[in-house]
Amino acid sequence: MPISAVPAVLTNWSRSERSSCSVFRPRDSAEILEVFSAARLRKQSVVARGAGHSYTDAALNTHEVVIDTANMCRILSWDPESGIIQVEPGVTLREVIRVVLPDGWWLPVTPSTAEVTVGGCVAMNITGKNAWKCGSFGEHVVSLRVLLTSGEALDLSPASTPELFHAFVGSAGLLGVYISITLQLQRIASGFAEIMIRPAPSLSENIAIFKDEHSADHLEGLIDGFDQMGRGIVTCTRYSAVSDRASLRFSVSRLPDQMTTRLARYAGTIFRPAVNLGMRVANSSMYEWNKRWSGGKMRWLPLFKSSFFPDAAFAGYQAILPYGMQSLHVFVPSSHAEEVFQEILRRSRHHNFVPLWCVIKQQRPDPFLLSYQVEGFSLETYYRVIPQQLQALQKMLLELMELVITAGGRFYLAKDGLLTSSLYRRSIGDAPVDAFLMLKRQYDPTMLLQSNLFRRVFQEP
Repeated sequence: MPISAVPAVLTNWSRSERSSCSVFRPRDSAEILEVFSAARLRKQSVVARGAGHSYTDAALNTHEVVIDTANMCRILSWDPESGIIQVEPGVTLREVIRVVLPDGWWLPVTPSTAEVTVGGCVAMNITGKNAWKCGSFGEHVVSLRVLLTSGEALDLSPASTPELFHAFVGSAGLLGVYISITLQLQRIASGFAEIMIRPAPSLSENIAIFKDEHSADHLEGLIDGFDQMGRGIVTCTRYSAVSDRASLRFSVSRLPDQMTTRLARYAGTIFRPAVNLGMRVANSSMYEWNKRWSGGKMRWLPLFKSSFFPDAAFAGYQAILPYGMQSLHVFVPSSHAEEVFQEILRRSRHHNFVPLWCVIKQQRPDPFLLSYQVEGFSLETYYRVIPQQLQALQKMLLELMELVITAGGRFYLAKDGLLTSSLYRRSIGDAPVDAFLMLKRQYDPTMLLQSNLFRRVFQEP
């Protein structure tokens, strides 16, 4: 039976862009090839989509075709002795953890939500709170099987095909569609993590804590964008070294997810009119509480809870921000990071666009063709979108991007929706972009695989 399309309107996670398209949900390679054939007949382009958690248009393809990988969600093999798992691209991180945690294994790199797909993590080559130590998601991929638009399947690995492997990881799904992914997981002794929060009275002190806490397994700094000094807290997380087999279980919330999500949406709607004041009070209270009472004290949390935000938190954010948010995620070398971050926060306050929350992490370079990482730090800033002020906000953000480029910084394709082809080339350099486009012409000569992001970032206006 031929696979059929479903007309749909998709959004990115930040909900700042809507995209009308035809969605196909194939179950295997044969049905993906059917989608390719159907798109060619319609003279349309195609892009694969995971769970839709990118903040940009990486998986949007307006008036064209989207492959939703949700039905390609099988775990193909799991070896609890070696910690190697092979999955289809639509498997979520939650499902991986559900299977591997009881055997004493964990994902070496995690984002802020467990609902993302493995295919999406590879396509955008995500990083987490341990980027300076464990690098990016792609560094833990053992092999990929990729379906090209020609119908040929490639088996890629860092050992056998290093150049192609390092190009296909982080390619935003623009060179081929992943049909299976093999990962090397990390051994853990316990399902608990040791958490210590250190208050930082300034941005400078926040960065200094990162340099002082390299024995931690995960580090994340939260900055108060309302405060001129950039005060905040750094959360230091260590995997528990105490063997505890009983804790290696995948716990289920006592409250149904649907109920907590509804409550979060209701609360978000109620507090929407006072979002700026609420975030100012929340940031201040969080800093003062940790400074006076809990700062420097060790506590234990389930590893899953310490790694991921609950779904209800994201539902609450989206309810508070009905028009979405605009994000800026910059990666700046150590020598300029503090100066650039201070200026980003200063200009944001000056223009009355204070970011509702700001996140700092430490980074290291990786070997991938379109790598956005540097030896330094990253800053994520998230701004409330108000339609009447959107043009002014985007003008400011473009100015900040120029500042980052001047400092030798880079940007993240999954979060920076204002990047143009010119800005992208100036940040990452002409050589990797030209090499990527050469591979694109070789492995997708008819340019069947496209997305809004591809046309925005990789094609000259």
